[in-house]
Amino acid sequence: MAKQRVVVLGGDTDDPLHHERAEMAGLDVEFVQEAPQSEGEAMEAVRGADAIMMRGGWGSEQVIRAADSAKVLAVYSHGFNHIDVDTATDMGIIVTNGAGMCAEEVSNQAVTMTLALNRHTVQSTLQLREGRWSSAELGPTEPIDEQTLGIVGFGNIGRQVARKLGQGWRMETLVYDPYVEPWIITEYGVEQVFELNDLFKRSDYIVVVVPLNAETFHMIGKEQFDVMKKSAYYINVCRGSVNDEPALIEALQQGKMRGAGLDVFEQEPVDPNNPLLQMKNVITAPHSAGQSTRSAWLSRQRASQQVAAVLRGEWPSAGQNPEVTSKLESKTRHPGSAGAVTGHGE
Repeated sequence: MAKQRVVVLGGDTDDPLHHERAEMAGLDVEFVQEAPQSEGEAMEAVRGADAIMMRGGWGSEQVIRAADSAKVLAVYSHGFNHIDVDTATDMGIIVTNGAGMCAEEVSNQAVTMTLALNRHTVQSTLQLREGRWSSAELGPTEPIDEQTLGIVGFGNIGRQVARKLGQGWRMETLVYDPYVEPWIITEYGVEQVFELNDLFKRSDYIVVVVPLNAETFHMIGKEQFDVMKKSAYYINVCRGSVNDEPALIEALQQGKMRGAGLDVFEQEPVDPNNPLLQMKNVITAPHSAGQSTRSAWLSRQRASQQVAAVLRGEWPSAGQNPEVTSKLESKTRHPGSAGAVTGHGE
């Protein structure tokens, strides 16, 4: 009988799990695939699991509390706002995500939307389809290398945006992230601002790449849109609820900004009647920024690596709730390290 039980929750129950099995080949584990259709079924599925690999949306308090033996809960995605992290922490469960699995892809989406808005790519296509041949209708096209880029959130994705647009297209780059280390700011050659409104006042293109949590929910709203340049663009490629969507709609309708690029919405799938879909100065995508053939397999590899680390007694590289360490017995951070997870040597 296998020593440790790994429950893969959601998705195809006939999935061969090639990446998952490869990353845990040296461990004595049993994989159990479940596709619950209700919260009650999800609760039954996780009972007795040593590890949960979550591909569905069953991250509620009730389901997590039912996982009475779990050491780790890994999501395949970058975002984990569908997981009740506080409950997981209270249960002594390490929560991990797929950090890094789609940094290139999401940053590419931000770059694509920035350049498409700058060059009026979508608007000119629609205009030509309507039989109108007039670049004057599109308005002025400012040189991108003379524009100021503002990045909200300077984690893996934000840094890639800075590398591509700041260093590549030579945009002056501002960053708002109260948690970023000062040496990272120096390394990327950006300017750190300490007030969100300051970034919105000064930027010509604003790219938002923060995780959705209690701190970032509706962190951007009327106050920020009111101070934007009327010539500026707003681009969100993280989560729809980071901004107050009605306030965004109102700001666009009132001409408080020139346009927007949105990969995400507060309600998904988005309502076809959402005013944002009817505005010619707004370009959109169906929450597809992270998708590529590479990120599809990399998400599996990353999630599996996190679970394998915890089952070996190590701290995972993408652990998202470090406060859980107060609930845990000593675990080494990396193979060969001497200190406990708390940082105290033995």
